[in-house]
Amino acid sequence: MRICYLNHDLKDNTGAGRFFLSLYASLVKQNPNIESTVLVSEAGGNKLENPVIKSGKFGLLFSILKIRRVFKKYDIIHALDGWPYGFIAVIASIGLNKKVIITAIGSGAVQPLYNPFLKSLMKWAYRRADKVVAISRNTKKEIQKFLPNLEIKVINHGVDFNKFQNESADIPQNIKNLKPYILSVGVLKERKGYEYSIKAFSKIAKKYPNLNYVIFGWDYTSTSAEYNRLKKIVVDLNLSNRVIFAAYDSQNGFGRQRISNEELIGLYKNAELFLLLPQDVNKDIEGFGLVFLEAASCGLPVVSSLGTSAEDAVSDGRNGILVNSKNTDEAGEAISRILSDKELRAKFSDESIKFAKEMSWGKAAESYQKVYNQIVSE
Repeated sequence: MRICYLNHDLKDNTGAGRFFLSLYASLVKQNPNIESTVLVSEAGGNKLENPVIKSGKFGLLFSILKIRRVFKKYDIIHALDGWPYGFIAVIASIGLNKKVIITAIGSGAVQPLYNPFLKSLMKWAYRRADKVVAISRNTKKEIQKFLPNLEIKVINHGVDFNKFQNESADIPQNIKNLKPYILSVGVLKERKGYEYSIKAFSKIAKKYPNLNYVIFGWDYTSTSAEYNRLKKIVVDLNLSNRVIFAAYDSQNGFGRQRISNEELIGLYKNAELFLLLPQDVNKDIEGFGLVFLEAASCGLPVVSSLGTSAEDAVSDGRNGILVNSKNTDEAGEAISRILSDKELRAKFSDESIKFAKEMSWGKAAESYQKVYNQIVSE
């Protein structure tokens, strides 16, 4: 089976890269005869990647001519997200008799549908694709607001459970000194809801005077606007000594944007619980949230948001508590409930481990393999 993928990058420190690398590793285990290349926007040195996708109107047009030549060598074209990759996959395969799959992830799948210029192009691409897959029920729901009759299969992300069972994984002593702490992991973007998780922490800070809140994430914008905005919120709440931006703080954190797998696992394993309150910010949505499954693999109870993709990544009442996304009182109460109830916390911890084992990349790969087999046989 010959498959050409389209993705933003194959870097192991980005959501797009980690998604593909994890899924593909499981696909190859199940079907070693897969022959693949990945057309990417940003090169990172992976041997599978072919950086031919250019940005901008003219760059995109020039890319499509090159992409068509690559497509001719493959049976299936699998785009990882709607815009621009799903659109490129559909338009560049016209007349080539190729099977096209679009995996709708998050903002790239939904935001274009709210854009007056891109809306018709994205709807056309979804209709033309042989199969549309969504990584969460929330992403599916958002697309079907515009295409109610479009058939969409949901295949959730998975997690490499064994990777997070490294008993020797640890963190530097300066971060251990912050214990006990609650934890958030993820890039510093407004849709991650850090403003609300910081305010939720402020609601319980007096009740738990020794508790800290560690946020590991980086603001990749040139102005660091979100990081600066969040820092101001922390200062205004008089929490500068208790809310730690670990990627920026070399004294109390790592002081760098990249950490090893062992350090990441250690960060999870030393935490009391995992907190992330995703938001819908002008349809810039969280597609799924791999970090929820990573936290669960380390046995952490989770507090997150109702009405978001977290509903697929966290089992409400089983391994965590989902709250109204902007209700910081409710979030604070959920955190406090877990911290103060040892039996509930132990139950959530045990169930997180079980839930993470159920959400494997092997399971996701099996589902995609069935989709591949189905569309090839049609």
